[in-house]
Amino acid sequence: MPCYIAAMAEVLKNTFSWSVSRDRTFRECPRQYWFNHYGFWGGWNFEADERTREIYVLKQLTSRPTWVGSVVHDCIRHSIENLSRGIPVLPVERILEITRNRMRNDYRVSRDGLYRDNPKYACGFFEHEYRVPVTPEQWRDSADTVDRCLVTFYASEVWDQLKRTRPGDFLEIERFSNFLLDGVGVTVKLDCATRETDHVVVWDWKTGRREGADAPLQLACYAFYIHQSYGVPIHRVKMRRFELSGGTVHERTIAERELTEILDYVRGSIADMQGLLDDRERNLTHEDRFSKVERREACLRCNFLKVCAPNIGPGVHNASA
Repeated sequence: MPCYIAAMAEVLKNTFSWSVSRDRTFRECPRQYWFNHYGFWGGWNFEADERTREIYVLKQLTSRPTWVGSVVHDCIRHSIENLSRGIPVLPVERILEITRNRMRNDYRVSRDGLYRDNPKYACGFFEHEYRVPVTPEQWRDSADTVDRCLVTFYASEVWDQLKRTRPGDFLEIERFSNFLLDGVGVTVKLDCATRETDHVVVWDWKTGRREGADAPLQLACYAFYIHQSYGVPIHRVKMRRFELSGGTVHERTIAERELTEILDYVRGSIADMQGLLDDRERNLTHEDRFSKVERREACLRCNFLKVCAPNIGPGVHNASA
């Protein structure tokens, strides 16, 4: 048994990789980036020091909008996985009932603080941790948003098209994958990828009302990953973004020149992140190397507000201040 434990400990390493979300965090606040990718490491161990454990707990928190997106994505993923395996999909009414019960359970677990004992697997809301006032109507609105998004999805031509897709033409469904860029791993997670005649479609479900500023960056990474992993020419990778709030679908492709420019940006972002490492080979660094942005509007929505204690005036431990 001791040898087995030692082997497991040796395998578990904090290795460097790049992703669109990692870049977004780094640009918003380098100190938040450190908490999210370095400061939490080892916080799952019982022998972890108090601050590391706290960082680990806070890292797992989710906000209401993020929760809505996660619940919708999880539900759609489960349905598409069933399609790809030839398993019948439940009626929409049953799907909505199961999903609403899950959301009620998430709320109770978070409200009762159970996530602090099991932060990795128990839902914990930012709003509960930081005592942000949320009315019962606002919680119900979150649940109603999930219902609307799911009803839109299952009544759409997109869903009908996916149901007509052969099981073997589902390439990936909500799976963490990666490609190498100059020897550095770049992580991607496609909501769904399907093969259609002579091209591949990367599907992206959106519960928000606006496209993110980093959408072109995400598209480029998806296209390059599909190109590397499946040998599909860049011009034959299509991105279809399904905005579930309004029921509209937007399709995009990316040109070789645009891809080259964006990959150059990724290389620069990687260099900026690795430039703050003390040891690149072992991916080691220190908190003080990562500056605090200390913008009140950004800090008050940051999971790590308690442990960071930025200089933004009174009420730093209460996100509603």
